[in-house]
Amino acid sequence: MWFRFMDITKISSKGQIVIPQKMRDELNLGEGSIVAIDTTNEMVILKKIDIDLVKQFNNSLLDLKKGKIKRVA
Repeated sequence: MWFRFMDITKISSKGQIVIPQKMRDELNLGEGSIVAIDTTNEMVILKKIDIDLVKQFNNSLLDLKKGKIKRVA
């Protein structure tokens, strides 16, 4: 069975947290990376956002508005 020990971090006076370096490396998160944040069952969940995918989708929506394509999947 796969098990991973949790890392522990503190919240700063400004509400900021530090994501441990090994996790940032694992997810390829760096300065300026975009993450989504949510809560569920007393947990805070961070999700890496692929900004290139978001840009590609946004460009597709613009093409849709311009009539260059008929639908966005």
